[in-house]
Amino acid sequence: MQYRPDHILVQEQALAYPRCQKILHRYKTVDRTVVRQSLDKLPGEASDVLSRGKRILYLKEFKGAAFKKCPGFSDHLLCCNYYVFDLVENCPLECSYCILQVFLNRPVITFHVNVDPLVHSMVDTIKSNPQQPFRIGTGEHSDSLALDHIFGVNPYLVETFSRLDNATLELKTKTSAVDSLLGLKHNGRTVVAWSLNPEEIINSNEHKTASLQERLNAAAKLCRDGYKVGFHFDPLIHYPDWKKGYQATVEKLFEVIDPGQIAWISLGTLRYIPKLKQIAEERFPKTAIFANEFVPAPDGKMRYIKPIRKSMLASMTDWITGKAPEVPLYLCMERHEMWGRVFPACPTTPAELEQYLSSHL
Repeated sequence: MQYRPDHILVQEQALAYPRCQKILHRYKTVDRTVVRQSLDKLPGEASDVLSRGKRILYLKEFKGAAFKKCPGFSDHLLCCNYYVFDLVENCPLECSYCILQVFLNRPVITFHVNVDPLVHSMVDTIKSNPQQPFRIGTGEHSDSLALDHIFGVNPYLVETFSRLDNATLELKTKTSAVDSLLGLKHNGRTVVAWSLNPEEIINSNEHKTASLQERLNAAAKLCRDGYKVGFHFDPLIHYPDWKKGYQATVEKLFEVIDPGQIAWISLGTLRYIPKLKQIAEERFPKTAIFANEFVPAPDGKMRYIKPIRKSMLASMTDWITGKAPEVPLYLCMERHEMWGRVFPACPTTPAELEQYLSSHL
C-alpha cells in the first residue's frame, strides 16, 4: 500500500517552490500547517514519537550540502569512495534494526523541495572533476523508491545522470515500486539495488516492505528495461537457521536474475549503536535479533563477535561466487583484517575498491 500522510507541515519558505505546490495539490484534503520557524522535536515517548512522526510529511527548503561523502567513510575501514545525495529524511518502512530510529532529530518524513538547485550544485561538482568517478546513492536517510509516488524525483535524477560520463546513480530500496523508472533514457548510468534477507527475516523484522519474491521480480523487470541492478545483503542477521535461510536466498536470487545484469553485491553484518537496542525492542517487542553475541567495536557500535562475522561473510562469499564469480562482491564497513579473512585476494585502498566495483558496469 502506498504511503499517504495524515498531516502535512510546510515551511513558509518552501511554499515558493513548484514541487511543494504540486504535493500540496495532490493532497489537498490532508490537513496542513504552515511552519514559520524551525520544526521542534515532537513531544512524547521515543517509541510513540517515532511512530507518529512517520505519519507527518514535512516540506522544507534545505540549506547546506545535500551531496557529500558517505558518512560511513573511515580511514580504519576499507571504504568504496561512495557519495550520498540526501533529499529525503525518514522512511515509511518499518525495519526493526533501522538506525534512523536513533539518528533523526525530528522523526517526521522530510522532503527538501528545492530539488533543482541541489541537483545543479551536485552536477557542477561532478563536471568540475571529470577524471574522478562518482558512485552516488540516495538511500542513506530513506528508501530511494518508497516515497517517489509523492516526490517524483527519481525520473529527473535518472535522466540527469544519463548525461554524466563519470557518475553512477544508485537507488536503494526494499520495495517493488519501479514502474516510474521504466522507459527512461537511463543510458546505463543508474543502478537500482535491493536489500535482501531470507523471507523469515523480512517477515519478522522488515515490516511494510516488499516480499523477497516481489523484490526480485521488480529487479527482473528493470533488467528487461536495460538497467543494471545491485543487491545488498546488509544487514546479515545471525539466527539459528541462518545458513539454510541465506543459502536459499542466494539460490533464489540467481534463479531470477542473470549475473550479467548485476553491477555489484555487498555484504555487511548487523551492527548498531547501543541506544538503538532499547528503542527497537520497545517498538518491536517480538524481535529477537539483538539477543546474540555482540561486543563493543572501536567505532562505538555493537558488532557480532569475529568468529560469527567471519563465518557469515565467508559462507555468503562462497555461495555467491559459486553462482556468479564475475560479479563484484564487497564488504561494507569492515576493516582490512576482515577482508583478508574472507577473500583470498582483495583491494587494499578505496581507489582500488572503487575501480573494482566499476568493472561490471
